[in-house]
Amino acid sequence: MGLLKAIFNEKELPIMITKVNRNITPSFTNETVSIGSAKGEIFQYNVYKSKQIEISYQIYNRRAEYLVNFRRGLSALIYTDEPKKLIFSDELYYNAILDGEQTLEEEEYKSSGILRFLIPDGVAHSVAEKTAENYGSNQITLENNGTESVPINIKTTMKSDNGYIAFTLGDRFYQIGKPEEADGKHYEESVKLFDDHLYEDKGWLVNQGITPPVTSERLQNGVVKYVKESTNEGYATTKDYGSGNSWHGASLTKIVPKDVNNKYPVNWKVAYRFDFNTDGAVFKGVQVGHTSVTMIDENDDIICSIIFEDTSPVNEYYYMAVFIGNKNVWHTDSTFPMAKKGVTARGDYGPAVTAEKIGNQVTIRFNNFGICKTFYVDNPEVELRKITWYGAAYKDHFHTENNVLRALHVIKHNVDRYEDIPNYFSNGDIVEIDGASGSVYINDAYDTDVADIGSQPLLLPPGQHTLGIITSSFASVPDVEVTYQERWI
Repeated sequence: MGLLKAIFNEKELPIMITKVNRNITPSFTNETVSIGSAKGEIFQYNVYKSKQIEISYQIYNRRAEYLVNFRRGLSALIYTDEPKKLIFSDELYYNAILDGEQTLEEEEYKSSGILRFLIPDGVAHSVAEKTAENYGSNQITLENNGTESVPINIKTTMKSDNGYIAFTLGDRFYQIGKPEEADGKHYEESVKLFDDHLYEDKGWLVNQGITPPVTSERLQNGVVKYVKESTNEGYATTKDYGSGNSWHGASLTKIVPKDVNNKYPVNWKVAYRFDFNTDGAVFKGVQVGHTSVTMIDENDDIICSIIFEDTSPVNEYYYMAVFIGNKNVWHTDSTFPMAKKGVTARGDYGPAVTAEKIGNQVTIRFNNFGICKTFYVDNPEVELRKITWYGAAYKDHFHTENNVLRALHVIKHNVDRYEDIPNYFSNGDIVEIDGASGSVYINDAYDTDVADIGSQPLLLPPGQHTLGIITSSFASVPDVEVTYQERWI
């Protein structure tokens, strides 16, 4: 029958087998439980008893060194602290340990005896290891052709960040990580799209703007100049106003940039500083002028426009107005406090004017005068695309001494942001579960307290079954490899 392979130290016992009694008849007990005063008992499960395998053998070569090797082999079998593989073929093995005294009867030409092995778990194991993979799926079909449930080993390679990994097999599950983890969080914030201090050219377009319809003619035929007063401060103004039969002057237009999400502002805040007064002039009363800042949509239509004017060639007279679309919705009269002083916003002061749109509501604040007005637009989803400053003179009258734009910035509200949150598992992490012991290794490091408290060892029953793979909703399905060895009574 060939040599007996009793693999303890990768050696074989040098004997000839003559008979094997494997006692393959199942030996088991039924576990039941009594509940209260209920009649009888309830079946729970079967427990397989240990069994014994007897091997009759002969030794034909009785040379001393041969018998010494045999005794040493037996000693190796005796002095072991746990069952080892007892292999009869290339297909099956038993987890066995020598049981009781072994016999050896010496005759004239040969010796014979019996080896008795205890099989504590009472079953035979397949030498071959079965392997199954998920190939991108969230489940794996596993087939157990044995007669016994077997533990499975699982190797998982993460393909993305992941909060947790869980496996289901029948009524059992095994879970590692933190199911409550999120990949990240979305939130909104207000973001400044630009902040231009106009002591130098900041890329504004000259004489290509949209101006409020205060008169039918508003020529943009003047020349712009920049004046630097300090390192980061100064202003832009109209150097040459050109000529015309109504308002005429120069304009600057800023193309509003998109945010980090490639979106234009719908809800926004525009704040700016400017000067509009006759400070330093000899004949203040004869000067007239117009300054305005206009917010423009994607169709080159006016969202809102803020206007300051002096239209009197004989007296100091200042006037403010607000246009929504092409309609004048609010203005002051000559009794307004600015009638005698104009507007001055020098240096690094706060904004003289702010315009803020939230939904269909536009709020204008004249910070120098403590005035706040709220208006409404027809389309709350209109996008802010351009902003035009216009500094103009009227006909051939003397222009206002100081008509300058100092600084302007745009803040976009409701910018969608995303904050990445580091997760329990990272892309490339390897998680291994030893089915027999329940041990878990993460990147080859043994983790003693990683499994969810309700996790159970995963056992594959006889037949065909499905292993389910569960991850965080934001994670990619990992690569999963399952290995197991079938076993029989």
